[in-house]
Amino acid sequence: MRWILGAGKDIAVGVDQLSARTVYINRVTKADVSNWQPILIEGKVDRRFLCCASNDLVDGTFITAHISDFDFLFNLRQVCESRMVVANTCIWGRLTHKGFLYRLRQSNPDAELYFAKQELFVDAMRNFRQTTTILNVGQFGFQTSLSERELFINRSMGFKAALRQSFKRVSPIILLGE
Repeated sequence: MRWILGAGKDIAVGVDQLSARTVYINRVTKADVSNWQPILIEGKVDRRFLCCASNDLVDGTFITAHISDFDFLFNLRQVCESRMVVANTCIWGRLTHKGFLYRLRQSNPDAELYFAKQELFVDAMRNFRQTTTILNVGQFGFQTSLSERELFINRSMGFKAALRQSFKRVSPIILLGE
């Protein structure tokens, strides 16, 4: 599994939290974890990320970043060709997650997409948004989402099963009210 982290100060807060994430990844995957490496993707606006890999034999990408950064990363071949993509980010707009699944399946028809469990939030313009609140530094030493905390709790199931239990799989079917 590739682990990609938005390099902004609100997600990759500092060296201590980065080290704590490495320990967390090792504990949930039960696998060796590489060092974090910076990634710079140049464009109209340069984007910075941090990346590591766990030697767990899961062909996937786990992204913790803002939805706009997730959208940007989704254009990378390495992400789109993953069999499993985990989005530890907000859905934010109505059916955004379905659009990502559609794009992913164009590259890889058998791919699975999972989003972190969402909470409803009312923004400054009084729009309802689906958001993943990354907080609760708590026992892990870095800011976590509800799904990350559940992944840790479910780790005894095995990494892949725990991911499927802790994050919400995106279905290609649009249900009434979505």
